[in-house]
This record gives sequence, C-alpha cells and structure tokens, in this order.
Amino acid sequence: MANDHTSSSTNIGYPYSVDLIPPIVKFWLYLIFLIPSIICALFVLYHLLCDQILRRSLNNHVIIVLLITVVICQVTMYPWMLYFYYHINTWSRSFVYCLIWGFIDWAIYLLQLLLFSWASIERHILIFHDKWVSTKKKRFFVHYLPLIILIIY
Repeated sequence: MANDHTSSSTNIGYPYSVDLIPPIVKFWLYLIFLIPSIICALFVLYHLLCDQILRRSLNNHVIIVLLITVVICQVTMYPWMLYFYYHINTWSRSFVYCLIWGFIDWAIYLLQLLLFSWASIERHILIFHDKWVSTKKKRFFVHYLPLIILIIY
C-alpha cells in the first residue's frame, strides 16, 4: 500500500516574526531612553564623586565603579547599536570591528555582573561583619583588593 501522505515543506515556527518592531522604531525608542539614562548616570556619578562623605563611604565604591562601567557602555556600545539599527541595510562592518565590539560587550557585561555580585557580598560584610574592615590592613584586603582584582580580571 502506497503512502498517501504527500510531503510538503511547511515552515512550522513561531507564530510571531522575530522582527515585530522595525529597526527604525527600535532606533528611536533606544535613543529616547538612552539620552536621559546617560544624563542620570552622569548626575549620580558626579554627586558620588564630588561629595567627600559619599566618596569616602566604603559602600559607595563599588557603585562608583559600576556607574563608570555603565557610562562607558552607554557612550560606546549603545551608540554602536543605534547606528546598527539606523543603517540596518547599508552598514558594512569589518571582522576586526565585530570582534572588538563583541569583546567589549561581553567584557563590560561580565564586569557589571561581577561588580553586582561583589556589591551584594560587600554589603553583607559591611553590615554584619564590620570588624573585618576596622583597620587599614583589613580594609585593604577585604574591601579594596577584591575590587581591584575584579576590575583587572
């Protein structure tokens, strides 16, 4: 008995297209929110760095480094992404540029992830184990050295 089923190539995929939002709409949405985000990050960073009490407070050091990485990401990675969305059909990139973009993107992402994790651990140390940072030597090994290692890593 012959197989009565005919094979047809049907595309069984997601019911929605991957590009529901056109690239130009993505461009304007990202741009609208990127500008206030940069302004707010710079404003908070300015106040954390200019106020001596806030700058010397141990619990703000990780936040300051994290804000610096966020501002670097906002002024490098996101404009490149905006340029990509704006010139989606005509933007040609070299292989080296794509490698650099990918490396910077993942390096900043990993650094932010590690800094957030360390900020949580450090908050616990500062609240429940304040004797660990009571002397300059202890403060260096518990507070400054891990932060330096995370940045270098």
